[in-house]
Amino acid sequence: MFEMFAIRHGQSVANQTNVIQGQTSTPLSELGLKQAAALGRRLVNVRFDAVYSSDLERAMQTARFAAPYMEPIPCVELREWNLGIFQGLTRAQVEERYPVEWESFLNGAPDFRIPDGESSIEVHERVVGFLKRLETEVSGGRILVVSHCGAIRSMLKHILGMENAWPIRPQLTNTAISRFICKEGLWQLVTWNDTAHLDGLMPTAGNY
Repeated sequence: MFEMFAIRHGQSVANQTNVIQGQTSTPLSELGLKQAAALGRRLVNVRFDAVYSSDLERAMQTARFAAPYMEPIPCVELREWNLGIFQGLTRAQVEERYPVEWESFLNGAPDFRIPDGESSIEVHERVVGFLKRLETEVSGGRILVVSHCGAIRSMLKHILGMENAWPIRPQLTNTAISRFICKEGLWQLVTWNDTAHLDGLMPTAGNY
């Protein structure tokens, strides 16, 4: 049996300005750095046996605050959804330039692939592949996984057997803590979107 803490990165500069970033590698904003520092204080007495992180800058930064005693292992499987032609644009710009594609994205059709990006099915399979790898590689203890909104939602859907629950998008705040237990390949949700450490640091913008 092992325990997994899954944490979304702190607010990024793109989150702050409502720019859709997807797999663009952007740094934490000033608020994001404060959130990550608060996360580190929250976890100061929690010891992790391994730390895995998306290789994108905002996630790696957050992981180093959460567990400063251990360099995170970068994992491309933990990247955010590749949002293709939407990346680098604000929501208003996407709605104006790509109204049909944006509507399909919001409707959550699992087989819809954003041009130059991924479908939600592809994201889900990538993230579930990471969980399956943990099942074979991790024999016990506690691990930390730092990732992104879309990726962690895929973890939740897989663990709760909600793969077909589109377009449900559970709330997930920057640096929120979600905890899971895996025993002999069976997963259990313990906590979702725990933000107790974010008093006065809650974000007001930005998802992807």
